[in-house]
Amino acid sequence: MRLSAGSLLIIRAILWSLFVSVTAEDFYQLLGVSKDADNRAIRQAFKKLAISKHPDKNPDNKEAHAEFVRINRAYEVLKDEELRKKYDLHGEDGLKDDFQGGQQYQSWQFYRDNFGIYDDDPEIVTLNRVDFQSSVTETNDRWFINFYSTYCSHCHTLAPTWRKVARELDGAIRIGAVNCAEDPMLCQSQRVMAYPSLVMYPEGEFFNGQRELDPILAFAMERISSQVHKVNVRNINALTKEWDDFAGKPWVIDFCDDSDSCLSSGNRRKLAAMLEGLVNVGTISCVEGEQREKLCDTLKRNQGVVYYPAGQIDPQAELELNSLDAKELANSVLALLPDANELTPLEYTELVNNVATGDYSPALIHFFSREAGEPDLELRRLPAILTEIDLARVDCSKMLDTCASMHLSKLPAFVMFKSTGGYEIHYGKATAREVTVFARESAEADMRAMDDTTFNEAVASGEIWIIDFFAPWCPPCMRLLPELRKAVKEMDGTVRVGTIDCTVHLATCQRAGVSSYPTTIVYNDTRPNPFVGFHSAQELIQFVEDVRSPPVMILTPEDMRSSVVNREKGKLWLVDFFAPWCGPCQQLAPEFRALARLLREEAPDVSLGTVDCQQHQSFCQSFSVHTYPTIRLFPANQAGYIDYPNNWWRDHGSMKKWLADYLPSLVAKMGEDFFETVLKSDTPWLVDFYAPWCGHCVTFAPVFEQIAKKLEGRVNLAKIDCDRWSGVCRAVGIRGYPSIRLYTGVVGGQSQATDGIEINSQHAPAILEMVELHVAEHQRTKDAPRDEL
Repeated sequence: MRLSAGSLLIIRAILWSLFVSVTAEDFYQLLGVSKDADNRAIRQAFKKLAISKHPDKNPDNKEAHAEFVRINRAYEVLKDEELRKKYDLHGEDGLKDDFQGGQQYQSWQFYRDNFGIYDDDPEIVTLNRVDFQSSVTETNDRWFINFYSTYCSHCHTLAPTWRKVARELDGAIRIGAVNCAEDPMLCQSQRVMAYPSLVMYPEGEFFNGQRELDPILAFAMERISSQVHKVNVRNINALTKEWDDFAGKPWVIDFCDDSDSCLSSGNRRKLAAMLEGLVNVGTISCVEGEQREKLCDTLKRNQGVVYYPAGQIDPQAELELNSLDAKELANSVLALLPDANELTPLEYTELVNNVATGDYSPALIHFFSREAGEPDLELRRLPAILTEIDLARVDCSKMLDTCASMHLSKLPAFVMFKSTGGYEIHYGKATAREVTVFARESAEADMRAMDDTTFNEAVASGEIWIIDFFAPWCPPCMRLLPELRKAVKEMDGTVRVGTIDCTVHLATCQRAGVSSYPTTIVYNDTRPNPFVGFHSAQELIQFVEDVRSPPVMILTPEDMRSSVVNREKGKLWLVDFFAPWCGPCQQLAPEFRALARLLREEAPDVSLGTVDCQQHQSFCQSFSVHTYPTIRLFPANQAGYIDYPNNWWRDHGSMKKWLADYLPSLVAKMGEDFFETVLKSDTPWLVDFYAPWCGHCVTFAPVFEQIAKKLEGRVNLAKIDCDRWSGVCRAVGIRGYPSIRLYTGVVGGQSQATDGIEINSQHAPAILEMVELHVAEHQRTKDAPRDEL
């Protein structure tokens, strides 16, 4: 039985999908972690395997080295943000050009004693580059971070003290650690030159004292800015009823007498930091004598820590908290804070409908199941933090059909219902911090979750839609979601964004030709345009602009034969032969489009195109394309082709520099002939003296080409490579690059001076103005009548 081409393509797509899914699981299975494992889980899993599988511990196993190299390779890939992204997308094939490591490893003792020294400490967050940017750099949260190195003995000496610091400050300050042996560029960017370095953020202030518990704690406590109020009869009315910053919040008041039953000043400040924005913290002195506050008698208390609801500072409303530990007190207070309203089925329907019609502000709904236990107390922070967003709860043990219709993969889950229509699901951790970030980003972004029906409607609408096909277990997918939100906000309503969870809507993804995650497709007038490149907001925005006005032509075999091979005279083509699964091809794609945009105005006779060699495999093979990407130049007035050098960078600047030698040009290349052609010419010449290694010269080259077009027919232009023709440049007196000299033409048959007229500008309008001025002056001199003796 013979299969049609269409059937073969379908089979190939299915086999590719299976290949990706199988290879993508290998490294995760080797380490015994899930695909959505964070860096801490990956390190912990690797350390466990390193201790048990290391060749040092298995001297009788001949396969121990090979087995551990495989495990080490898996760890080296999954710990690295970019390598993991390529592996998740393309399996090990995606690593061929970027990673050949994993062969070398440390001793068994190193992994036991020195590796992942803070991974078992829940109070300490180990940060990599991506974590650092999103959690530290892009926030105003207070962090105290230990920059250390695995190989630093002082760092290991400090480790027990740092653990105590983390336990003491847990909840008041976020405690972090960065391993500079694994992230040296991150440490250099933070001006860390020695290990260990303890740095306080957001100020970036270095701790310079003794690396002992008390000095470190004192340094940290001095930088906690939370307020502890000294409450008395003179200010209690203002604090609890008049001043808006305080009157609307509950109070925790520490009544302090001569006994030991009150909080230390440090614990008060820590408690205030833990509850900042939620609850006011105050203290009342009930010491016998002149310092005793009258409030002690009014409130009938001499000691103890007491909770009062907002606006109700009286004995009838008090609730005593039976602890003097700041963390325990904070948890007790969170349990007393009001939770979001729990909705009935009717209330849920009304709320969702009202939000969709724009009658209500955006609503964040917390889906949970009481059968699985009460929600985390930390989530009680949300109503006080997200005051601009309606917050409600749905108990899925009571509303099974409602929760099933949302296709929620796990509980608890948070869903943002938007006034622009639709909703978006939070796939990150269900912590107060992460949910807050999601809610604020999502409420302002016209981005919505889709199913098969809404997807088909969007494509058929003819509008521009960015559709992101993803899986919740895929880390690159999760990192793309906030970038999509940024992009849609910057595009200001001109483009809409939808997301499709392929673990739920698999058939929809398969029909769209999705074989790896994330796959982002821009639909314009129903036509799909797969995005290839880095998943950042700016790249996505630029890609949408390229879809609207494509700088690069997508070539079929027929296009190649008619437009490229049999190209018009004077037409030049640069073609990128690629495969969608190829990592370097993805890196090239945005640079290739950037080059096309630059050349669109500068060189209208140059066209750029791409050929998908996965789709047109036999055609690419017939063109002798066997590696990806292959960049091939088809010159303007010459048969055949020229391949871009493999040892050159594939950024748009390097490609443009290489291409410049093949572009049709009005600028003549000169050497020794300068003395004859220019200095003895009757017509004006403008000459660019340059060096190929000079960055300013490369930047100026297209400007000089533009000037040549403006002066065509009136002034000739030339360029001289001073590396190759150093004698010519010395004779002219060139001391810097680029140097522009004007030679207006001979007068009276005399050869012109070699130094010419220096043009001190690299700005096209200024150069044109000076050239026009000098040429006109020369012409007037030439045309002036002469006295005859």
